[in-house]
Amino acid sequence: MIWPDLITFRRIVLPPLERNERRLFGRDVMFSKPLQARCFAGAVRDADVDDVRYELLAMDTVFPVNTATLKYHETPEGRAYECGSYALRPDGFFGEYQYHVRLWNHEEGVGVSAHYELNPWRRPRDHYAGVDWQPRAGVEKAWALLDIDSSVGVDGIHK
Repeated sequence: MIWPDLITFRRIVLPPLERNERRLFGRDVMFSKPLQARCFAGAVRDADVDDVRYELLAMDTVFPVNTATLKYHETPEGRAYECGSYALRPDGFFGEYQYHVRLWNHEEGVGVSAHYELNPWRRPRDHYAGVDWQPRAGVEKAWALLDIDSSVGVDGIHK
């Protein structure tokens, strides 16, 4: 089954909504959040974001995450937003847990961040409360999944 990947739509629509969220919604909605450094798995070197995206989407248990908060990191030029958000759900779409993998533009290829968490479609309240959220397990899965060299240090994420 082909799942829609709305990353371009999310990157265009969510930042302006966030800039105006208090005026539009009367409160902070949190359309985007900063990336946590402990989730950064490294870079798929000499790769293109589209190639990594297609590699992930070719897996039967990987689904685009179109409802997630858009992550960003600060650069000298301003915020750099993620280029893709995907969930690996080994037990199917409604499996209890998922590995959440995000893609970034990086000077060495494609930056990858990841964490392991409860599936929001199965346990939404616990998911959004951060119950059983594990960055290390997600990072290790990303290393294996995308053949990222875990021994090579990457000095953060770059635009």
